Amino acid sequence: MNTANPSTPGAETPRDLLDQAIAWAVRLGSGAADDRAHEACNAWRAAHPAHEQAWQQVQAVEDAFRQVPPLNGALAHGALQAASRMRAQQSRRRALGALGVAGVVATGGMLGLFMWRETPWVQRTDYATAIGERKRVMLSDGTELNLNTGSEVQVVLSPRRRLIVLRRGELFVRTGADSGAMLGHRPFWVEAPHARFEALGTRFGVRQADDETRLSMTEGRVAIHAAGNAAPVIAQAGDGYIIRADTAEAPQRIVDRSFESDAWTDGALVAKQMRLDAFVAELARYRGTPLRCHPDVASLRVSGVFQLNGPDPVGRALEALVRTLPVRLEQGTGDTLTVSKR
Repeated sequence: MNTANPSTPGAETPRDLLDQAIAWAVRLGSGAADDRAHEACNAWRAAHPAHEQAWQQVQAVEDAFRQVPPLNGALAHGALQAASRMRAQQSRRRALGALGVAGVVATGGMLGLFMWRETPWVQRTDYATAIGERKRVMLSDGTELNLNTGSEVQVVLSPRRRLIVLRRGELFVRTGADSGAMLGHRPFWVEAPHARFEALGTRFGVRQADDETRLSMTEGRVAIHAAGNAAPVIAQAGDGYIIRADTAEAPQRIVDRSFESDAWTDGALVAKQMRLDAFVAELARYRGTPLRCHPDVASLRVSGVFQLNGPDPVGRALEALVRTLPVRLEQGTGDTLTVSKR
């Protein structure tokens, strides 16, 4: 049985089997898997030798990750910052707006409806995460909102629309049915610095960087409204797009799918033959101090499931890389850490 690291020459596994093995690893490692899930995974592994080979390649990284002590002294300086939670702001319903709603509900009269339209209530709530923190929030319309490390959003709810303003970082949403809305199902929008996204009943993620915004689709459809484009671009399930700042170009479709963009909502980073420099950049988002990759090892490939739960997940992931790739960790000035050639 071949258990070689998939990053080494001659050990590459078909992408579809690697995807399946990683999906099983994420499911079993989520903490919600029951005996039937484990039995189903064992049945999949036994169905063909290639299935077992793919499973063993993913587990080679998983095993190395699990062998790393929770708090390694050499990497203790990289422990993630303590979570600092922002308190949700109280509802900003105005008395006049509430009176207008009451008029509509109690009398159904035109006067009450007019007052409500002229002075509608607007509810604004802020949510944020510190470096290394992730948060899941259920909104009043039934939407599940997930925030990744170092993120900040404002949720704006009014009688006519639902809006999430992404100020920094990354979010993933599963839009709610909005069954309790007074005027029926309200449009759902996500607004980022470089684009606005209209959800058409869906699950999707939006990530904001300095000069670009990324959309990743899991389910349903999203209309991308970008500056300089008259007609919106419709993204489908499985699509990914980049919208760049200060450009009139249409949103660019992402071809590289070496990174499972929404696995973080289940507490994992999932890489599929991902370049090492790109993977280190992902890890750096969960670390409060600089983390770099040396150009000499940047093109090495990483495949595996790296758990984000538990103490010092970045340190444990880095030592797992050291165990499975020809790399070492080099301490630089201050708290800077570099993944270098061994």
